Amino acid sequence: MNRAIAVDWSGAKSGERSKIWLAEVRDGRLTRLESGRGRSALVAHLTAAARADPEVVVGLDFAFAFPRWFVEELGATSIGELWDLAAERGEEWLSSCAPPFWGRPGRRRPKLREHLRRTEQDASAVKGSNPKSVFQIGGVGAVGTGSIRGMRHLARLHTEGFSIWPFHEARAPVVIEIYPRLLTGPVKKSDYAARETYLAQRFPEIDDGFARQAASSEDAFDAAVSAMVMSRHLDEISTLAAARDSTELIEGRIWWPREIREAAPNDRRGVVRKAGCSFCDVPRDSVVAESRDAVAIRDRYPVSTGHTLVIPKTHAETLFGPSAEIQADIWRLVARVRDELRSEFNPDGFNVGVNEGQAAGQTAEHAHVHVIPRFNGDVEDPRGGIRWILPEGAAYWDR
Repeated sequence: MNRAIAVDWSGAKSGERSKIWLAEVRDGRLTRLESGRGRSALVAHLTAAARADPEVVVGLDFAFAFPRWFVEELGATSIGELWDLAAERGEEWLSSCAPPFWGRPGRRRPKLREHLRRTEQDASAVKGSNPKSVFQIGGVGAVGTGSIRGMRHLARLHTEGFSIWPFHEARAPVVIEIYPRLLTGPVKKSDYAARETYLAQRFPEIDDGFARQAASSEDAFDAAVSAMVMSRHLDEISTLAAARDSTELIEGRIWWPREIREAAPNDRRGVVRKAGCSFCDVPRDSVVAESRDAVAIRDRYPVSTGHTLVIPKTHAETLFGPSAEIQADIWRLVARVRDELRSEFNPDGFNVGVNEGQAAGQTAEHAHVHVIPRFNGDVEDPRGGIRWILPEGAAYWDR
């Protein structure tokens, strides 16, 4: 790949041409920064540009999918089916604003199984990054409108020869999902002087004319900075593999540089580590799932296929020591791990449990949750489940 294009997207029903900005970087130099195209015209421009020179990565600033639970509720079994549904029913979703959608006058934020996709939960680990719910289609910070009106264009781009990562291998020309706040880092984007100073300090190579244009609005700023950051990581982007994870194949993933991803867990609020604790220093290559406050790894001595541990990132001897917010995040990851194990191994049941204290069998001083897939026939009589930790009282049906 020899160039990067970033698009600061808009879901506006009217006036989209002034709100959508495109930035292009070739060989490390910002060569194009402009608005003036609507969504359909922009897709036509990207298609023509890729035909002329396919060695390009395009970053689009909207969510490529919904949380998995909603996709399954819609009956979609692939990302292509979801995009087709968004094309067919998207305007109806936007006009009715029926749950799970919200944000229009009189439509308050509903209680849902989950508002965020896994990738958005992961992104929230970065300081200053607060991803919004794709179900929000009105009010300050709404991202749902742009996403719903963007998904249909992903199908068109794929038909025109683009691979859409992570649903496909990152084969040029490729489209990736971006979240500019992850790429800019902390900056007061609403302040012209702050934007101007940021560009001068971070990207002094940008031509003065383009720098003034990039500082002129938040939309132009996001497009320019995103394209510059993408251009610095073209080698990394070119090696991106298609997802194998079933959730990622339906929810997608935001792209952000490896250096930011790897720094995020250690740059988070209040993560406490204890020297000598193996669960405080989990090797990154052993992590099979991660959330803001927890990681999941396979048990080194599994009692069944897929036996997984969910471990708080902050050191805690009891699962009930961390705040309620962290506990809630841990249990969200437990639920996600269970879903992944069900998809991967097709078990017939699960044991999910915690050993709390030495008397209850806890041997590691760092709290963790066991998620154990169970299969028909793995024991002669599975009745009672966890009751067998005290065998004498387990078989209550014989009393």
